[in-house]
Amino acid sequence: MSEYLKDLELYQEQKNPPAVPQPPAKKFQPKPDPILLKLHPDPHPLSAEEQVFFVKLTEGAFGFNEHVRNETLQTLARDFHVKFLAPYLSQFINDAICVNIAFPDLSLLIYSVRVVKSLMANPHVNIKEHLHLLLPAVISCVVSRKISKYSYDNHWTLRDFSAQVVATICCTHSNSINQMKTRVIKVYLRAVQDPRKPLTTVYGGLKGLSCFGEETVRTCLVPLIPVLSRRVCMVLEKTVYLGDPSHETKQIKRITDLVLAVVGPVLLQCKNVNDGGVSYVKEFGYLGYTLYNHVKHLEKIEAERKNHFNVYLLCR
Repeated sequence: MSEYLKDLELYQEQKNPPAVPQPPAKKFQPKPDPILLKLHPDPHPLSAEEQVFFVKLTEGAFGFNEHVRNETLQTLARDFHVKFLAPYLSQFINDAICVNIAFPDLSLLIYSVRVVKSLMANPHVNIKEHLHLLLPAVISCVVSRKISKYSYDNHWTLRDFSAQVVATICCTHSNSINQMKTRVIKVYLRAVQDPRKPLTTVYGGLKGLSCFGEETVRTCLVPLIPVLSRRVCMVLEKTVYLGDPSHETKQIKRITDLVLAVVGPVLLQCKNVNDGGVSYVKEFGYLGYTLYNHVKHLEKIEAERKNHFNVYLLCR
C-alpha cells in the first residue's frame, strides 16, 4: 500500500511540476519615432537674453503702435536669431488664435496671421517643422463660424488674407508624402458642401479653394455651384417669407460676388455658349443666369481689349 502511495505522489509531481519563479516582466516602453522627432523637435530652453527677445517680439507684434508692429514684423522676417524662438513663437501663435476665436478679437487674429506670414518669409526659419501648429490655426481663421465680435466687422478681409497664407504654405511644402494640399482642399470642400455650416464658413471654403489656382477652381469649385445655388435660393426664400432682410442676405451677396469673380474667367474659357443662359440654368441652377450674364460681360470686355490692342498696333 505504501508503495502504491509513493507511486501516486510521484505521478502527481510529474503531472503538475512545481511552478518556477519567473522574473518580473518589463514594462513596454515605446521608442521615440525618429521621424516625428525630426519633424517636431523639442524646443531648447531659452536663455535670459532669448526670453527678453521673445517678450519684445510678442509685445511688439501685438501692441497698439502700428509703427512698432511693422518693425517687429520686419525683424521676424529677417533676423537670424528668430530661428531659435520659432518653436515658442509657433506655440504662442497657435494659442493666440485658439483663444481669440473662442473669444473673438478680430485685430489680434489679424496680427497673428501677419506673424505667421513673417515667419514664412524668414530664410533662417525652417517653417516646415512648425506647420503642425501654424497651419491648423490659420485654416481656422478661414473657415471658423465667427472670428469677430460683431457681424458688421470686416472679417472677410481676414478670411481672404488667411486663405492666401494657407495656399502659399501648401504650394511650398506640399508633396506626395504629406499630401498637404489635398487634405486642405478636402477641409474646404466639407465647409462648402455641408448644409449645416454657416454662410461665413461657406465663404471661407470658397475663398480657400479659389486661392489654389484655376485648375482647382475648374475641378473642385465649379461642380459645387449647384449646391451653392440651392443654398442661396433657400436663404432668399426665407428672407422673402419673413419680409425682413437679415444679415444672411449680405453674406449671400459676398458669396455670389466671389463665385462670379472666380468662376467667371474659367467658364469663359471652357463653357462660352450663346443660348441665352438656358444651359447655364440647367447645369448650375439658380446662379446659372447670373453666371451667364457675367461670362458675356467678360467676353465683351475681352473683345474690347483686343480691339484696342489692334488699334494700338496699327497706330504705331
